[in-house]
Amino acid sequence: MHYRFDWVIIGVTPVEAGECVSRPGDQWQGRVTTRLQVEAADRVSWWTTGQIATALDVSPVLLRAWDSRYGLGPARRGPGGHRLYGPRELQRLRRMHALVNQGVRAGTAAELVLAEAVTPAQSRLWADEIDQAAAAIDLPALAVLLDDLLTGHGTTAAWADVLAPVLRRQGKRWQAGENAFAAEWALAGAISVALERHSARVSPPPRERPVLLACCATERHPLPLQVLAAVLREARIPVVFLGEMVAPGVVVRTAVRLEPALVLLWSMTPYSADAPLVAELARRDLPVRAAGPGWYPVGGRIGPVLNGLGPALRAVSAHTGRTWP
Repeated sequence: MHYRFDWVIIGVTPVEAGECVSRPGDQWQGRVTTRLQVEAADRVSWWTTGQIATALDVSPVLLRAWDSRYGLGPARRGPGGHRLYGPRELQRLRRMHALVNQGVRAGTAAELVLAEAVTPAQSRLWADEIDQAAAAIDLPALAVLLDDLLTGHGTTAAWADVLAPVLRRQGKRWQAGENAFAAEWALAGAISVALERHSARVSPPPRERPVLLACCATERHPLPLQVLAAVLREARIPVVFLGEMVAPGVVVRTAVRLEPALVLLWSMTPYSADAPLVAELARRDLPVRAAGPGWYPVGGRIGPVLNGLGPALRAVSAHTGRTWP
């Protein structure tokens, strides 16, 4: 099967040009030990809620509130379900505590902490660790790394500064004939699951007309749309994400029932682009936009294509009236 990955900003395994072809026999060998795995074995590098509360001179109740309200929670759970904070979580909470002590409201302080971009040095470190774990198909290590990255920096920075570059790197290897297919597949799946975990920790959005996100009926690669859904949830914009391979009738009935502020249909390949579905939604006076490189062969029949995270977010802002943070 051939895939094109032209939606570079919000794509899956982007390759700068050309197509990617899976090769029979791609496999992985060996394992690596990442820095966070070493930390997991070293109990000194992980702290309980009580220890963090003592270090910051705050109550454990406040830490749990920052976790439930703003997603500033622990990286993992230890034996017995105990919450454990890693070095990055401690650094983030110190920053949160300092901002609050300066008079910044807690919600604003949390937004500032989560919006802080990944520095180039941090980006390289994250990318190398995640790349190694993916190459080893080390799913537990990937889960820890991805949870830590998303919690510490938010979806937008995590995707743009770390995850998309790693996927590009793997795509180039794949295109060059290396056995990178299994690593890319493992990483894409791990990112998808990590985004679900991350989104579940975000506080519920206000009751407003949602943004409806769906893949076309034969589109099996929902990761770019899932990234967008996670970014919207972080911004507390109501979103309904239907996932991959959604039957046209399901999209229409759901849209009619929800009356969304915007329907966004994703297609990564021209084989999945469904222009009649766009026309049917428009006929029912539902605001609809097409997103992804699969729509380009359709041409002007469906209007301008949203090709990138930035254009998608601007379209959401235009239809929801919400200024993007």
